Order: sequence, then structure tokens, then C-alpha cells
Amino acid sequence: MKIMLSQLLDDKGISQNQMAKDTGISVTTLRNLNHNKTTRISFDILEKICVYLDCGVEDILFVEK
Repeated sequence: MKIMLSQLLDDKGISQNQMAKDTGISVTTLRNLNHNKTTRISFDILEKICVYLDCGVEDILFVEK
């Protein structure tokens, strides 16, 4: 599974630091997600990301075959 957060942030012109400040998600968590260095993501974090970026889960998570 691949996390597409970095591309979404780039497309919307939002920095990790700005998103962290606006959502309360730690910069470390966002950095790990952006670099696919995480093995799990909590539903509350996923929901905050989706609400903040006005997107669906399918826009963030991608299943590599």
C-alpha cells in the first residue's frame, strides 16, 4: 500500500508544516506518511487529512499490485 499524501499536498500548494499547524497532526507523523515510513494509520488521523484536503480515502491510499 502506498500513501499519496505528498502528491496531494504538492497539488494543493500546502506544506507539511502548514497542515500540521492547521490539523494538529504532528509534523513527524506527516513526514512519515509522506515518505511511506509508516505501517499503520489511525482512523482519526485519516479523517483529519481527508477533511482538511477535501478528499476521499482513495485519494490518499493506493494499493500497489
